[in-house]
Amino acid sequence: MKYKIIILLTLIILSSCKDSKQGKEIVIEKHIISEKKHTEKKIEQLQTDLPKVNNKVTDCDEYWKDRFTSDSLKAEYINEIISKKTLSENNLNFLNALKSQKENNLVFKNVLSPIFRLSDSEIGILSFPKYEKIDNKFISVSKEMELIEKFDTITNNTMEHFGKIRFYPMLLNSVIENNSKPKINYYTTSKIDSTKILELGTYIDECLEYYEYSIDTTNITKNDSLIFSSPYKIDLVFENNKRIDSLIKSDYKKECLDCPNSQELQKTFAKIKGTDNLYFIYADTFPINNELDTPSRALILINQKNKIIYLWYEEIDLFGCSCL
Repeated sequence: MKYKIIILLTLIILSSCKDSKQGKEIVIEKHIISEKKHTEKKIEQLQTDLPKVNNKVTDCDEYWKDRFTSDSLKAEYINEIISKKTLSENNLNFLNALKSQKENNLVFKNVLSPIFRLSDSEIGILSFPKYEKIDNKFISVSKEMELIEKFDTITNNTMEHFGKIRFYPMLLNSVIENNSKPKINYYTTSKIDSTKILELGTYIDECLEYYEYSIDTTNITKNDSLIFSSPYKIDLVFENNKRIDSLIKSDYKKECLDCPNSQELQKTFAKIKGTDNLYFIYADTFPINNELDTPSRALILINQKNKIIYLWYEEIDLFGCSCL
């Protein structure tokens, strides 16, 4: 009798375990079915959204293409302005140079070059590395890099220079006749003046790299909001046009950006004399450019459809997009 009871209890326990196991299997099976349905639904949603994504890519491609056009199209726009014959001789020379410029010079020799003040003691013309893919390798095509490599080697670039501007005294003497310092015209938000280039330096850290030409600041104060330099004299009408500022802000499309950008904060400060649609603009936090993601300088054309076309644009990426 005792053994019968033990056998009976054993059968009950086994039966209970079997039911429990079956219960778990049912729960798992239901979970799998639920996940399968959820996955199928996600795939269906993605297929529905795909045309929207493709449309967005296409729209953004067109957005950038319209604003940053080819050199040949820029030349057509400039020719149209020149044909109106309302320009001073200075502005005619400037626009003709801008139209035909090939950016393969040391940057201070370019028709337009950006000036930034990045600290209390650091202000100068900035140039950013340019690379081209040659034989499946990215090769530097920056004249500044070419010049520095003749003077310096990678073994001399120790960690003590990492994240700091490093200047190379006397380096420019190798490319400048009579060791005389090059003269440039600089343009602020309210005036035009001239100064000299002093030294060439380089800055590099994990997210930012640039070359800098320091300038003589003897007659430059903290209140001078420097925007750009040029070897050309440009006749300007200094004015802030609220209508154009509003157009710039409304033209900003955040959805077309891969990284934070400060373009919507750009504003006008001067118009090229003899035109009604050519404006110099900037985004900055004077006196120090250390708050915006991308302080910038630009020359824009407003066409008949009120579209913005960038004839020249430079920015410095203080956000560190290259690290993303």
